[in-house]
Amino acid sequence: MAAIAGIKTIKNNAGKVTHVTLSTKYYGKLLEDLIDAAEMDKARSGPSIPWDEAKKILNKKFGFKN
Repeated sequence: MAAIAGIKTIKNNAGKVTHVTLSTKYYGKLLEDLIDAAEMDKARSGPSIPWDEAKKILNKKFGFKN
């Protein structure tokens, strides 16, 4: 297995991986990514409107013209 920065594996006498430790820097980034993914899933499952309707609302609100 190739070494990955921020990850350390601990093996038993048989050579099987028994523990994995993450550096705090790596763990923080991983945790941030997991939270972001959860927020994206939550947003995707919410109500949505067709693009044409959204475009009309944005054009009206911000004064855009086609």
